[in-house]
Parts: sequence; C-alpha cells; structure tokens
Amino acid sequence: MSKQLALFVLMTLSLVACNNDDNTNEIFDSGVWRVVNFFGANEWSSQNDGGRPVFTTDADLKVVQQLSVTFHDDGSLQGSFVGGTFAGKWSANGKDRTVSVTNISTNDSPSGISLTFLNALKEAAHYKGDSNYLKLAPDDRNSYIQFTHRTD
Repeated sequence: MSKQLALFVLMTLSLVACNNDDNTNEIFDSGVWRVVNFFGANEWSSQNDGGRPVFTTDADLKVVQQLSVTFHDDGSLQGSFVGGTFAGKWSANGKDRTVSVTNISTNDSPSGISLTFLNALKEAAHYKGDSNYLKLAPDDRNSYIQFTHRTD
C-alpha cells in the first residue's frame, strides 16, 4: 500500500512540476474584457510592471472605459470602441505567453483613442494575466494595455 501511495505522490508532483502552461481559455475566454488604460512599462518582466498610465484626463478616461473585447473559445473575438464594433481572430500560446490578434475588421472608421486601441490589439505579442486581469504588450514590451472584466 505504501508503494502505491509513494508512486501516486511522485506522479502528482511530476505533473504539477511539468505544467508551466497557462490555461489560455480560462484567461482569454472568460467574459468581456474592458480596458483599464494604456501604460508605458518600465519592467515588463517584474511583478509590478511600473507602468505609467497614458491617458489621465477625465475626457480620455471616459473614452478608454468604452473600449472592450471578448475572446471566444473558437479563436474569434469581437469588441467595441467609441462609435463602432470590430471582429477578428486570436490565438495564444500558454507555454511562452505569446498572443496574436489578426483579421480585425470594423463596422466604422475608428479614430483617436479607439484607433490606438485597435492598433495595439493588432501589435499584441505577449500577455500576462489570469481570469481577473489581462495585459497585452507588443513585441518590445515597452507598453501594454491592461484589461479587467466588465462589470456593467
């Protein structure tokens, strides 16, 4: 009986130790993500990224809070920006925490912060997060968009 228990413990530990993958569906496909803000990052690799918010005026923050995206488990996405909606494709790799957003099409011509948002989605190459928050960064990781779940 003790050999079976020891074998079970070893197998469980080896499974836990080998699984460094994120559950990408739990992170991405977990509801509507609302933009918190865009940030200039100092140290993407640290736990506290040290980002500085890009948009700080009340008028800009009102626009930022209207930006959202929903990732679906079939690899499609949809979202909204001021004055329009968009759709596209997404994929993520839980091993190296990379992400790709492609084929974005809109029902209107975005401008200003909305255009910045769509361009940042297209340039997203890395992610951090869990089912509570999500950060997307371009390849150089010198900036990121932070999301939280929509609560309204």
